[in-house]
Amino acid sequence: MIFQIISIVLYTICLILLWRNIKVSEQQISSFSIYLIAVFATVMHVIALYQIMYSHGEIIISIGAAISIAGWISAVLYLVLCLKQRFTELGLVVYPLSIFAVLVGFIQPDKGLPLSEFSASAQIHILFAIPAYGVLFMAFAQACLLRAQDRNMRKGTGGIISNLPSIQSMETYLFILIISGFVLMTINLIFGMFTYQAQSGQILSFNHHVVFSIAAWVIFAITIVGRFTIGWRGELVAKLTMIAFSFLFIAYFGTRFVNELILF
Repeated sequence: MIFQIISIVLYTICLILLWRNIKVSEQQISSFSIYLIAVFATVMHVIALYQIMYSHGEIIISIGAAISIAGWISAVLYLVLCLKQRFTELGLVVYPLSIFAVLVGFIQPDKGLPLSEFSASAQIHILFAIPAYGVLFMAFAQACLLRAQDRNMRKGTGGIISNLPSIQSMETYLFILIISGFVLMTINLIFGMFTYQAQSGQILSFNHHVVFSIAAWVIFAITIVGRFTIGWRGELVAKLTMIAFSFLFIAYFGTRFVNELILF
């Protein structure tokens, strides 16, 4: 628990320092210093994850651990992308989501099935899904910022949002995330169908998990096609991304929530 608390404190410090830098339109604390604190926060986060997941000699992925893993992957991806491009302002969304992810890690850490109880193919399917959620989690965060920025530009209100990178840069970054996450999600869905067929003899079972996953995949696909054929951008793209991720969140974490915290 101590590592979870430390990571929450460090993420909060990063959020406060970044907010102050943007609010006053000048760097009171260097971006490098904030970056180092964030790196340390992710290290504490992953140690906390290990403590949550590794129990009695087995790896157990509960709903809290799964959300926390997605949040950690998002934080790490954010740090990697910040090495080359100016997207540090995205931390205004990423850090709160990372804090939320760590907090959710406290939820029922001992519940959930051990990974060893699944077949080898199912284990790969589960473990491969988590990076996809992490990347699309980042896309959701970016979409929130892009929507706020687009509305701010239309109203001409200025403020902190006006200090973000250009909308063109924000949109480019968003589509890098969407396309990357979409590719991972596509591979995972295909692998999931093969896994389910091997277990049951059927390609798909149309339960709410599958329906919401496919719905999310379709919306992401439409968003990508709309971008490159019609030129969709701005608030429309942000809304579609947020809707698609919401479906994806319900598909996986909604199922885990019901199974582990209500029906367990």
